[in-house]
Formats: sequence, structure tokens, C-alpha cells
Amino acid sequence: MKNKYLFILGLSLWLIFAAIPTQAEREYLRDESVGLPNFNLDAIAFLSEDPMKTHVVIYVEIMYDNLQFLQSARGFEGNYEVDLSILAGKDENSLRYTNQVWRSTVMANSFEDTNSRNRFDVSVTELDLPAGDYYVIATLVDLESKRKSESKAALNVPSFNRPEMQVGDLLLAKNIRIAQDGMYEIVPNVDKVIREFIRPMYVYFEVYPRDASLLQVYSRILDSQGEVVYDSSYSIYANSPITRDYFSVDLSNFKHGVYVVEVQVKAGKMSALRSAQFKVLLAGLPGTVTDLDAAIEQLRYLASRKELKVLKFAKPFKKEQLFREFWEKRDPTPFTPENELLNEYYQRVQYANETFGSFRDGWETDRGEVYIRFGPPSEIERHPFDIDTKPYEIWRYNHLKRNFLFVDEMGYGDYRLVSNLW
Repeated sequence: MKNKYLFILGLSLWLIFAAIPTQAEREYLRDESVGLPNFNLDAIAFLSEDPMKTHVVIYVEIMYDNLQFLQSARGFEGNYEVDLSILAGKDENSLRYTNQVWRSTVMANSFEDTNSRNRFDVSVTELDLPAGDYYVIATLVDLESKRKSESKAALNVPSFNRPEMQVGDLLLAKNIRIAQDGMYEIVPNVDKVIREFIRPMYVYFEVYPRDASLLQVYSRILDSQGEVVYDSSYSIYANSPITRDYFSVDLSNFKHGVYVVEVQVKAGKMSALRSAQFKVLLAGLPGTVTDLDAAIEQLRYLASRKELKVLKFAKPFKKEQLFREFWEKRDPTPFTPENELLNEYYQRVQYANETFGSFRDGWETDRGEVYIRFGPPSEIERHPFDIDTKPYEIWRYNHLKRNFLFVDEMGYGDYRLVSNLW
């Protein structure tokens, strides 16, 4: 972060306070992820001029607030370097196929811009790859702070060298315009998250027609339940070998959640379909929250029984308002745009789901509950294979002077708390 004090509020004790209001003073916990230049990564596949390969465009997007800026004669300047490795396989143990390194300079006009969470810098690299499965590892280094962050993603590269009509990957964008030279100027939405409804969502696509003159384009959006919430259709003339087009969708009436946009193109008996997933987030909620009802259920360790009941049984049109009011009352810094407690709480829920899930969602397990309430332990002592004992773990919280003992009674990885939670 930029020239400002970094601190993490004592969120563990905020959660303890929810159950025991008379607990001792707040602790300030250190979070190693604070200040990292976290970034978004996405790859889009299109038709290549090389008939044996596919053209892949890789986008790296970083928020201004995640960069360190220094004042210069030109304003405020930030610099970062991206080291991108493409591995020929499905995981990070695969052999490296290629590697690219590039640097980018970001200019901000004011100090306020350097702290913006609504401004992003997008850098792009392009390469041609044979069709197949790949694994992408990108490391971004903030050249001013020397801190770095890593992002990994599986990448399936399709082949467009087939006789039938095909559609390239859908590119979701924040804005698209056609320049005077006829080229498309696209501001990509790299993380595919819609956080505000000031502007519509744009969907860019390419069609690779085979002996077609007129194309019928059908687009629709489905919610997480598979219900169609948007559909449209129109005709365009085909341009061989590539027909490029885009459309926009007003999402102002869309609810918080995960959606799929589909584009199907038909010409006579030929048909091709491509889809992409995106999220619509309620303003002020973290990206880890994709289902409002689930987010309310997960408040079990913070909300009182009465509060939880009111939230769960509220009318749909009232539920979002009550959820917001619940968190506004607990915002430790109400005069800033961020609610640190809310963000930290659902980051812990996400980590618990990713780490401790077995027969239940991770947040519902005993280890998940302790992690959500108290945060990461100071140290973990693991005993998975000791003779004459069942697998067990001891979590130590030095700053709280507390230890928790978990035992895997059945040997299936479902560790149960056998010490007293309080």
C-alpha cells in the first residue's frame, strides 16, 4: 500500500465479543497478505493466423490501491513486473512450455488516485499455442515496494482449425468502442465481476464462419438456478474468416450472485455455442460472497440467534437491506469505504471452505469455526501418523493464550474439537 499506515484490526476479538461481550481488550493481528500487489489474471482464446495453433490473449489487471506509487516530475508513478510461465500440462508439476516477462508503468494524476479501488491497470501479452491443456503461473512484483503476489490458473486451449463454424472465447468488458480505423478498443473485465451498475456489461465475441453469409446471434444469461434472466437475438452479415461483434447488457436489475452468459450463432444447419461465467456483487460486499442466503447462514459465529432469525426469515426485498444494516453496525471504520470486519470475516469463511471441508462445508467444521472466530493460529502442531493415537492437531494462539485440540476420530480427515471452545 502507499505511504500510509497499515494495520489490521483485532477481528478475532470482534468475533469473540459477539458471543462473550465482556472478553478482554482487542488484539491487533498481523495478516501477511496485507499490502501484497494482488492482481487478476485471465486468458482468452481466439483464431490464430497459424492454422496449427490458437491465439491466446492473457490479461493481468491490478488495482491502483494494490501498487506502491512514488511522486515524480510527471505525477505519481508505479511500476511492476510480470513473470508469466505457461506449463504444458494440467498442474504446476508440468514442464514449462514458454515464459514471458514484461514491465509496466502506471501513472496517477493525484495522491487520491493512487489509493483508488475503482481504477485498474491492465497489461496484455499475446502468444500462439497448440490446442491442449496448460497451467499458467503469473508472478507480479511491485518494483517500488519489492513485494510480490502470485496467481495460478488452469487453461484449456481449444482448436479452431476445424471445418465447422466456431465461436471464440467470450470476452467480458467494462467498455467497448470502435475506433476510426475500425479496430475494437476494449477495456476488459478481467476478474469477470460486476461491482457497479453505472455502465452496462459488454460481451465481445468472434465467429469463424464456414461458407456462411448471414449469421443469427442468440444471447442469453442464466442465473445460478439455471433460470433465463435475459435473452436477445439479432442478425449480422458474416465476414470470412473472422466476424467480430459485441453487445451490451443492462445488469441494474440483476441480483447478487453467479451467472452464465451464452452466445449461440447459427447459419443454416451450422451452429456454435460459447459461454462464460461472471459474478454480480452487491456494492460493498467482498467477491467471496456470491450467495446472500449462504452469507447469512455463515453469520452463525457472529450474529445472535435473534439477529440470525430476523435475517433468515426476512422477505426477499428486505433481506439485503437488513444484511447491510447488520454489517454497518459492526464497521470498525465507518468513515472509510471499506468494512474491514466484513471483508476479513468472509475471507476466513472462504479459507475454511477451501481448507477444512470434508462431509460438511469447511465453515461448518470445528476447525472452520475456530479459524473464523480466532483467525489463523500462531502455530499448528500436527500428528497424523503417531503410533497408538488417532490423528490430532493442536492449534496454539499465543496472543490469546489459548490452545485447541482437534482429533480425527474416524480417520477420514474430519477433525473434531475435544477441548473447550471458550
